Amino acid sequence: MALEIVSGVPGLWRDPQWAPAMPGVYALIAGVSAYPHLEGGAAPAPETHQLEQLLSSAATAAALFEWLRTSFRREELPVVWCYLLLSPTAAERAAFDAVGLSHYATPDYAGLQLAIQCWTGNVPSQPPASRKSRTLFFFSGHGVQANWSPLLLPSDYLNPALGQPHLENCISARELRKWMEENPVAEHLAFIDACRNEFSPLAAKGASAHSVFPTTPPGGPAPRSAASLAATSPNAVAYQFPGRPHTFFGQAVLEALSGLADRGDAKVDFRELVDYVRPRVNVLLQAAAGTALDQTVRPTIDGDEELVVTELPTPPAQAPMPPVPAPRGSAPPVPAPPAPTLPGAAPGAAGLGAAAGRALAARFDEALTVREPIPLEGLRASFGEAVRRFGHEYVSLAWFEGGVGLHSLGDGSALAGGATVVEVARDEASSRVRVDLLLAPHPHGVLLVFEGAHSVQRERLALALPTDEQGEVPIRLTLTLARVDRGGDPKLQKVEAWLGPAAANPHYDYLWRLTEEAEFGSLTRAAQRADAGRLQRAAQDKINGQAAATAGMLLLARAGQLARVGEWTRNLMNWFPQLPDGAVLWAESLRDAVARGERRPFGVDDPLDEMAAALETLWSRGLPFFGDSVELADALLRHLLRAPIAEARRERLAELARWLERVFELAQPAGHFMALAGQPRPEWLAGVGALTVDEMLVLLRPGCLVGAP
Repeated sequence: MALEIVSGVPGLWRDPQWAPAMPGVYALIAGVSAYPHLEGGAAPAPETHQLEQLLSSAATAAALFEWLRTSFRREELPVVWCYLLLSPTAAERAAFDAVGLSHYATPDYAGLQLAIQCWTGNVPSQPPASRKSRTLFFFSGHGVQANWSPLLLPSDYLNPALGQPHLENCISARELRKWMEENPVAEHLAFIDACRNEFSPLAAKGASAHSVFPTTPPGGPAPRSAASLAATSPNAVAYQFPGRPHTFFGQAVLEALSGLADRGDAKVDFRELVDYVRPRVNVLLQAAAGTALDQTVRPTIDGDEELVVTELPTPPAQAPMPPVPAPRGSAPPVPAPPAPTLPGAAPGAAGLGAAAGRALAARFDEALTVREPIPLEGLRASFGEAVRRFGHEYVSLAWFEGGVGLHSLGDGSALAGGATVVEVARDEASSRVRVDLLLAPHPHGVLLVFEGAHSVQRERLALALPTDEQGEVPIRLTLTLARVDRGGDPKLQKVEAWLGPAAANPHYDYLWRLTEEAEFGSLTRAAQRADAGRLQRAAQDKINGQAAATAGMLLLARAGQLARVGEWTRNLMNWFPQLPDGAVLWAESLRDAVARGERRPFGVDDPLDEMAAALETLWSRGLPFFGDSVELADALLRHLLRAPIAEARRERLAELARWLERVFELAQPAGHFMALAGQPRPEWLAGVGALTVDEMLVLLRPGCLVGAP
């Protein structure tokens, strides 16, 4: 049966035979192009924080709704319930009117809150119906990154009628993720088509989100799959261009769902969808922009990684079929370019990852690249040397006269001779700068700090980075500068850090090639290419390979292939206590093995207790270095707190979970790693002003927050 309008309830569509607890697909789809209270809106707020109108989010959401209504198919999984919320531009509204699409609700905060309550309240909560159901969430519109939390902005954001700006009137994508992982419905699928950049004018104002998702009682069955796909990575932009009917991410998703992602079995599973969408977005973006821009799509999945998103007619469709007409004068969707088909590659997607990687590299001007190694202290001592490498004084000041420093994570002491700047690449504007560093051997890891009220937007940004005991660790930094105010000087807005290439160290050079494929091409193909033996040998190389081994194993964990390294994650934990990530990976190895049906994984009689014991070592080891490890630790803690474990264990793990929640208020994803920001200072942390370096060092240890209010 097709979805039909529910009279008297704007936006609600149901199967005419629907009844409470009926199994099937339950969807919530929202698209926000028109924001009345942002710049260019009908009633702009006194301070819009430079947030502007969008162009095609509502049309993209409408196209996804039409696909769901007319083209989605999955055996024994009918679409039975959908809440549609749209805030279209005038052109989009005219296109909707032309095809008779008028039954939708307004995605303001109250409307979204009501829709989420209805959606989560109607999905079947008890088997067998819950085990035969799926949820689908789609949002296209404005998004911002508030430290660790991606926030989705409703159409009435910054409504001046509410008085003081209610910056918390938004939806937390992280809270959505938690609900998906805990709700007993068998399958959850989410698409987030929104920016995830730290929007500078809001960064220091403490934007957050009210809690709108219900808490699932512990002890129930876990979902088979909880999968999400975000249009971009943390601290990055999701682009929209004038004259295009859909967002780049939306177009790529619609193409994939129409059949272009299928590898020949008349099905599109989640991995196939990801492998098509990630490179395709950048091909579309670069073709439209005529210049090198990048948008790195970010997948997350917990559970069955071969989740079938949709089945297809036989033979599968060969072209996308956007169902909602574009506004008059809009450009038609860009067809997929012809490309050779490689074994295991999605049709039309071969070589797209390489193209995206080349375009990213092209953002930097080879003529301005400086490959003359210099100690970090040399840049701090010579403004001329800084300017010669970084160009404009704005970025140079961030490195000069104490603007950049290194501190030991062991005792907090400042380190002299701790790093060498090997290469600097930039464009003419110096708005984005790439810096290759070599971190000197050190037994405890280091805190790399950028500070200065005149050069750093949040006064201080710090990255905790791993070091090897006797070898150098290559780090690739990307620095982004932007203006806080239209008339102000550019300041350092964000810093991202990756384990970089190193011709002299094969462990890191190999890991960098895998990272490029995973970030700009296919995570699946990167994991398939990863040689488990090479990662094991990197772990065995106790002189200069442990950080590379850790990153490689995390890549396998993201792809659901951690089992390929066996119990080497336990070796990583035991051999390198200065790397807290090893304990998290060992716990994940156990969880993964149990999920695959092993009763005594790796000879462990009580895997739950062993997982808990591994995570408890974070009390002494501190915060993991890699952002993926932190996310994984958070998910593992939630998993264990729902499991039957000893009460004493539960209390200690609950303390660790509370510590991580506090860290998430202060930290933001930053490439492979994470960054601590100096502002805003959280209410629960005593003191005034920006966080000091000493406070940041303390916050990396969980014991600092025990007993905090």
